[in-house]
Amino acid sequence: MRLYASRFHALLVLIVATSAHQSAEASSCTTLRDSTSTFAKSLASWTETDLSPIDFSTVFKEIDTALPWLSKCAAAIDPKAIYTSLASSSSVKSCLSALEKYDGDLSTADGWSSMCTMAEDTIMPCVKSVMTDTIMDALDSTGGCCDDFLDEVKTLFGDSLDEFVIKLAELGANIACSERTFTNLKSVSTKEMCGYSIYNSFTFIESDEEVSSLLNLAEIPNDQMCNAFAGKAFTNTNGKSVTIGFGTNGVDTMGICLDPIDTFTQYMKSWEIFSETLNANGISVSLSDLFTSGKSITGDVFFSYATTSTNLPVMGIRATDKVI
Repeated sequence: MRLYASRFHALLVLIVATSAHQSAEASSCTTLRDSTSTFAKSLASWTETDLSPIDFSTVFKEIDTALPWLSKCAAAIDPKAIYTSLASSSSVKSCLSALEKYDGDLSTADGWSSMCTMAEDTIMPCVKSVMTDTIMDALDSTGGCCDDFLDEVKTLFGDSLDEFVIKLAELGANIACSERTFTNLKSVSTKEMCGYSIYNSFTFIESDEEVSSLLNLAEIPNDQMCNAFAGKAFTNTNGKSVTIGFGTNGVDTMGICLDPIDTFTQYMKSWEIFSETLNANGISVSLSDLFTSGKSITGDVFFSYATTSTNLPVMGIRATDKVI
């Protein structure tokens, strides 16, 4: 199966676009419940749609109540202006052009090598430029309507918004593009990017039983990660001794590439948001268990939270359904 990086350029635009907004006066900050907000008026103009039948006050009540700082900031967003700004950005154009022209096969080691070269030379500078020169400038020009949002991001993630996004991009690139030198199962000295090593390590699957073994990925205690991804027996969160087929069928494990993943995980562990507790249909779930030695959060608990009517994603889906 061939995986092409150019397929992801639309997602890149969406992620970047939804992170910024245009200016608004601090004295006239609105919320998503206000049908006269900058966001509502811009959306109506951009889509040439009459939004008057939508009861904004009701549709966005849950989100506004749960996350007032987000509601106030989002209401100041001008999506049409943001799209226009990004579409005219030379940095964004450079990124999208590089992704569009890229035809490497990400199911091969060479494909990942060329992808990482592009990431270093084009994608990372683009992310940094957009965040510092476009998005943060836009946020700072809102007259204070997004100050609470920026403060909340700093509190929950420990970094300012631009530092947070750039650090995520850097750590993600570090996972994909760290070069691994090792002797493979064929006793051949090999160099490859970790992105390929991680992808390739999952290609051991040849049977339904091996597919089923992947369910144990959701039940790996933190202190069992190395054993699990090395294909060794480990005790899952249900107390059962299990193995996942890494390193079988002639396919190398991801080996040392677990290190940059661990670096990323340690950064996530520092986020204040993971000190919170979730309510999963009556079950109290401490998010810190994701990083506590010997603990984990089982897949069924995550599923239970995903179907809880009061969680943010479900509230967002309900609001979207009412708008559509």
